[in-house]
Amino acid sequence: MASDQYRRDYAHHLIEQVNKGHMTRRQLLVRASVFGFSASAAGSLLAACGGSSSSSTSPAASASGAPAPVMGGTLKAILPPSITDLDPVTIYDQGGIVLISQFCEYLIDLDNKNGLKPKLALSWSPNTDASVWTFKLREGVMFSDGSPFEAEDVVATLERLVDPKSGSAALAALAGILSPGGTKAVDAATVEFTLDKPFADFPYLVCASSYNTVMLPRTYKGDWVKNPVGTGPWTLKEYVAKQKCTAVKKPDYWGKDDAGNQLPYLDQVDWILVQDESAANLQLQSGAIDLQQQTVFQGSQALFADPNLRVDIYPGSGIREVAFNMQKAPWKDNKPLRQAVAYCLDRDAINKALYDGRSNLGYDTFWEPTVFPGSPTPSPRAQDYDKAKQLLTDAGLANGTDITLTFSKYLENPQFAQLIQAQCEPAGIKVKLEQLSYDAYYAGESNVTPWLNAAMTITEWGSRPTPGVFAQAMLLPTSTWSSSHWDNKDFTDTFNQYMATSDEASRTDLATKASGIQQDDTPILLAFYITQLRTQKKNVFGVQGPGSFYCDLSMAYMTTA
Repeated sequence: MASDQYRRDYAHHLIEQVNKGHMTRRQLLVRASVFGFSASAAGSLLAACGGSSSSSTSPAASASGAPAPVMGGTLKAILPPSITDLDPVTIYDQGGIVLISQFCEYLIDLDNKNGLKPKLALSWSPNTDASVWTFKLREGVMFSDGSPFEAEDVVATLERLVDPKSGSAALAALAGILSPGGTKAVDAATVEFTLDKPFADFPYLVCASSYNTVMLPRTYKGDWVKNPVGTGPWTLKEYVAKQKCTAVKKPDYWGKDDAGNQLPYLDQVDWILVQDESAANLQLQSGAIDLQQQTVFQGSQALFADPNLRVDIYPGSGIREVAFNMQKAPWKDNKPLRQAVAYCLDRDAINKALYDGRSNLGYDTFWEPTVFPGSPTPSPRAQDYDKAKQLLTDAGLANGTDITLTFSKYLENPQFAQLIQAQCEPAGIKVKLEQLSYDAYYAGESNVTPWLNAAMTITEWGSRPTPGVFAQAMLLPTSTWSSSHWDNKDFTDTFNQYMATSDEASRTDLATKASGIQQDDTPILLAFYITQLRTQKKNVFGVQGPGSFYCDLSMAYMTTA
């Protein structure tokens, strides 16, 4: 565990960074939460910087001016069905992630601005080089089968997730960071993680943004639907794949609100599973549904004008990754062609067409200060056909070229693909569109599935709270979910140094270098970061979580309509 002196030194370092103008007050709160400072301790750090120590929350996210909570009732919510079995270890899509998180919980949760907050872990702290992290657990928590939640359950859960034979989707984040044998129970309420290498953002890898890291009992044998055990506020009453899921209140849930009221407030949540977004929107407008946890702007414009509905807006970091597969023609060893496609894009026009201008522009790097506070500012990439044509000439393609773009018929992916096609044509790049069903796009093992093996793809990613988690999952040679199959030693070495240091000034320098390498080599396109939308009836309050795949209903309630 980090010494008291180390924590004091790091606290002074954060204050110094703010006072020198190298870090915002918001960024101090974020970094303090990563290193396990409590909310009150972080407030004291802000006070030491001068000015108010409070941290505001967006009115939409906090339901500002909401009436007092109401106990009881049944909420009807709509959600895309999971495309896989409802298994916490292997889920990776929106439907499965949202459903599992109703019944199971994480060590660390996310607030409405993607900050870290305690859940099953009360605190966490690193040693001096961030290679060993010690977590103190919440005591008195029970699984729904009556067994206690203890350190051995954390060990069993993480050992399962880092076992390559488990099929764990968490390996996308944990591979190369935590290996089998790295998680130990110090006592019933203390867990120690010994990492493969120093990693200053490790808490992000065991929080709600690492979707598979929900805590399961040490006795878990698989087939979660037949044995749906978790520590969450709900128990599973009924699940019919692709159709519906019924969650009922867990009467002895450990959570209470600030007034001491037992959570959850609701008695039951009926999840209706519908893939088609237009059909989901019609159910919202008819009044049959109370909540849509993620609203896609395309096709949903009428919801904003409906007097019975409220569309909440959350700052988000979800992306649509356009990946160039470096193992396949024409992208291998062809940086000029990759850059040419990047300079064909009119990112502002794409944002307006897909999201009515609500989302933040991206410039093909994960380090974006408008999305992730404290990031270096990348060089903007405006549409420039002259430059694109020159790059094509440099690639030996002065007369243009044909490429194929593969994507699923899901969310706004088809519209995005059509925009890319139209914007590339004036440069002489003809884009053939290959649209697959959602199931077909993700079908098969990792060595054959289209999303990881087609030459050029669009893949939807939910929000991540920090750029390092994105990069860890998709841009390293060890990344499990790499559609680009990029292997850039300079980037990897710089990224590893970035993740190994807790000195904020050094991290900024390293982030600037890593960001520049990513943008220059262009293994993927990042044209925007999506602002998240959530729609509910105007009498629904208290839904928590920063949009995307996060939906905490433990404090949700409904007033009389």
